[in-house]
Amino acid sequence: MERRIRLRRPSDVRCVYDEGQSYTHRCMVLVARPNDLDFSRVGVTASRRVGGAVARNRAKRLLREAARHLYSHFGSGWDIMLIARAHILDLNEPQVEEVLASLLHRAGLGT
Repeated sequence: MERRIRLRRPSDVRCVYDEGQSYTHRCMVLVARPNDLDFSRVGVTASRRVGGAVARNRAKRLLREAARHLYSHFGSGWDIMLIARAHILDLNEPQVEEVLASLLHRAGLGT
């Protein structure tokens, strides 16, 4: 069974923001940073710019599901933050997964 870890500690998230490299798309931002571990960790966030609580939760669900499907492509040893943008609400799950795959490829993390 592959190991999927969520990035939760505020200090770890801050390190990703401060030291990571970002890759943008109109519906999300991917920020990646090496973590010196033998597995990757993923964090998801959506600010109030995305919308109300229902919209933010939907955006985060879309990102988590796309990350779950593509986790095997992340490689090991990365901390990754996925930040939702308002345009993510215009997409469905397969489209979000496609955008995430393209960002992973641009970041050199995906196949």
